[in-house]
Amino acid sequence: MSRRAGAAAGLAAALLWMALCARWFDVGWARPAWLTAVSPAPLALATAALLALWWRSGRPSARGTPEHGAGAAAWPLLLVVGLAVLFRLPLLWQGAAAYVTADGALSGIVALHVREGTERLVFVPHVPYSGSLKSHLTAPLSLVMDTARAFAFASVLFYAGFVAALYRLARELREAPAWTALAASLYAAFAPAFVTRYSLSNDGNYVEVLALGTLALVLGVRWVRDPERRGPTALLLGLVLGVAFWCHILAVIYAAALGSFLLLAAWRAALRSAPAALCGLALGAFPSLLWNAANGWASFHYLLPGGTPVGEADAGPPFGARLAGLLADHAPVLLGYDPGYPRFADVALTAAAFATLVLALAGLVVAARIAVREKCDVLRLLLVLVAVNVATALFALPYIPGNPRYLLFLVAPVAAFLALLLRAPRARPVFAAVVALGALGSLAQAPGASVSDARWRGFVADLEREGVRWCYTDFYLATKVNFLSEERVVCSAKLGPTTTEYFFEYRAQVEQAPEAAYIAVNDDNADKLARRLARLGVTCERLDSMKPVLLRLSRKVDPVELFPDRAFPLR
Repeated sequence: MSRRAGAAAGLAAALLWMALCARWFDVGWARPAWLTAVSPAPLALATAALLALWWRSGRPSARGTPEHGAGAAAWPLLLVVGLAVLFRLPLLWQGAAAYVTADGALSGIVALHVREGTERLVFVPHVPYSGSLKSHLTAPLSLVMDTARAFAFASVLFYAGFVAALYRLARELREAPAWTALAASLYAAFAPAFVTRYSLSNDGNYVEVLALGTLALVLGVRWVRDPERRGPTALLLGLVLGVAFWCHILAVIYAAALGSFLLLAAWRAALRSAPAALCGLALGAFPSLLWNAANGWASFHYLLPGGTPVGEADAGPPFGARLAGLLADHAPVLLGYDPGYPRFADVALTAAAFATLVLALAGLVVAARIAVREKCDVLRLLLVLVAVNVATALFALPYIPGNPRYLLFLVAPVAAFLALLLRAPRARPVFAAVVALGALGSLAQAPGASVSDARWRGFVADLEREGVRWCYTDFYLATKVNFLSEERVVCSAKLGPTTTEYFFEYRAQVEQAPEAAYIAVNDDNADKLARRLARLGVTCERLDSMKPVLLRLSRKVDPVELFPDRAFPLR
């Protein structure tokens, strides 16, 4: 196919993609009648066909490089991706319900609504930076497997994409590329416990951004090395970043790193490629842009100075203590420390994590030296990413003790730096030990996750068996019950202590229901609720399951009656 025909196919695909988004997503404005009359399926098929023609025309620079053909790296690539998936499948199957967090369950509910056709949301309600891409992937998967497992499997697929992108990125290194690519991707495949947990959970859409952002890094290197194809590569780079931005606003970390890297590498060419990159960005993020156009551009308030914060960056310790916490708290967790074990194991994990931190910092120094001495573009890009990610975590995001989720994007640089540092044959056993410790730490969480999975599933089954259809409880219980029961049990978070609601209809449904049970957060809370019900002359039965449940009340009681002096905000 000629380049002109390929360009025409690409333009048609872009227009159909925008029409498909407008037809598919519920964004808060009425569709034109002509668009409503068109089925989404033909639009999707036509878009996919035209996109394939554009791809085959050779316009995007995404296959192979002059230095390393795709065929030479195919088998190691398939090996590491397969290992990453197979390592997680037993964890997924036995612990999917445990890996779902309360926040992650919100995206699971979005997937349920997509599957049932009740609504097709762009974002989790009231969270205009948490996109629904994984929810849309989960919806068809949930037709052939348990919904919690489908959601975890969708996360694993994205993580497998990250491992593949990391392999391709490390393959571009001139320093022992075959070893470095294989070693770095094996580190990611058998990642430490915290990273493995996020590769299985649905919390925050971080794994989607990790996968798409790393793919964007690969394209950034291609842009530098292939000057003749910079326009198409910039377009594809922008497209990938746009999709990542739709998934989560923290994709700006990758965008800032890549923008800085490209300007430093060839600023005139970068400015010339900017229009193509921006067009790709708009196309990739089109579901987000469509929703924002109808909702006051709410997503962008998080990016503006003085706008809506993702979290309170000034909450917690001052800068010096935050920096110390990053090194002494977040870094060890990211590199393998996992709390909750007996003292001997805890000390061993702490020592291993800090030893890995020392190796990672040494690898960073080695990478910086090679980047300066040999002008290695891959290492320069990874170093810029480290600087941007760390600066963002220190100055723009909240400090959460024990949870380095805002540093998750450092997994790729850490893997590459460790592989580079320990590339000499005599040092490779050390690297193998680091990978083995990470794998063992991840596997050690499996028994607890399996027990928690069984408890959650048993709890939801108990509720359904006892005929509980509606209930009042806390946010952290409500969202998981709603998701794991697939809305056969509908819980409102009005009881609290955390009364936050994201799907306002749940509170409305429970308030309009003829009866509602109470799920307490613990036994003391259940006793307190029972005493207050007794003062109102209301009798009830108690179910002692994973959480105590007060059910079959002699009459329906709203939490307002139990706590007349409390407020019950939706948000």
